[in-house]
This record gives sequence, C-alpha cells and structure tokens, in this order.
Amino acid sequence: MTKDTREKIIELAQEAIATRGYSAFSFRELATALGIKSASIHYHFPTKTHLGVEVARNYRGQLKHAFDNIENGYPDDPKKALESLIAVYRYEVRSSQRMTVCTMLGAEIKNLPVEIQTEMKSFYDLNIGFIERQFQKMGYENPREKACQLFALLQGGLMGSKGQNDPAYFDVVVKSAQLL
Repeated sequence: MTKDTREKIIELAQEAIATRGYSAFSFRELATALGIKSASIHYHFPTKTHLGVEVARNYRGQLKHAFDNIENGYPDDPKKALESLIAVYRYEVRSSQRMTVCTMLGAEIKNLPVEIQTEMKSFYDLNIGFIERQFQKMGYENPREKACQLFALLQGGLMGSKGQNDPAYFDVVVKSAQLL
C-alpha cells in the first residue's frame, strides 16, 4: 500500500465524518469507495479509533495552517482575522451538505473513544486559542471568555443553519451576537 492510499483513506474518512459522523461510517464503506479490501485499510489503521485519531490530527493540522495564513495575512488587524475565520464557517454553511469535522465529532464526543476525545480537546484549544489571541490584540478585557463565546456561536450557527436548511440563519446568529 502506498502513502497515497493512506491519504485517500484519511480524506474519505474525513468526508464521512463531516457528512454523517464518526459512528456512521465503516471500513467496508471506505474500502468499497477506494476499490480495495477492508484488510488494506486495516494495514494502515488497525482500528477505527486509529483512523479517527489520524483524521482529527489531520484536520487540526489543516486548521492550524489556515490560522497561520490568516494571522500572517492580518498580523495587525485582528478584526479582519476574525472576519476571515467567520468567512471559513460561512463557506462551510453555504457550500456543502456537511458540517465541519470538529462540529460532528463534538456532537458525538461522549460516544467517541478516549483517544479521539483527547484529539478533540486539542482541536478546541487550537480554535479558542486563535480567537483569544485576536481578542487580546483588540484589547478585550476577558479575551478567553469572548473566544469561547465566539467559538460556541460559530459551532452553533453552523449546526443551526444546517438543521434549518437555511444558510442565512448563520449570518443572523453571527450578526446578533455583536462580538466584533
């Protein structure tokens, strides 16, 4: 098996988690989509937990890269940096029938293996840390509190928008919060 196969497995699992959740996909489903045997997936990931951890790490790495790009693009304009983050969520709301991996795994957190729960904690810390840095630059008195509020708002706005099947719901929620 090649590294390309491993990456394809991760990509397919990431898409499956974002569209249906961790509990709703199987190795057999991924193998069928790739035209390989389930045993080939087990070669790279002995268990679904191993795969779930790798998906979470991979997704967190993608997000860290996006945050680095945003911070490098707006080093002295934290409001623009936060608006860019909101734009990422808005894109997810408008462009697909899926949630973010973070949102889906967060919704399933109590049913996830401990190893994936640990990855989720790191993922949340990354998100809240990015937002907190921007609020610190803006001079907010309680930047951590504001960061938690904005992150919860983005997650909830995404879920509500999908649940309502109404992309405008997200913008209403973001605007009404008046955090920026």
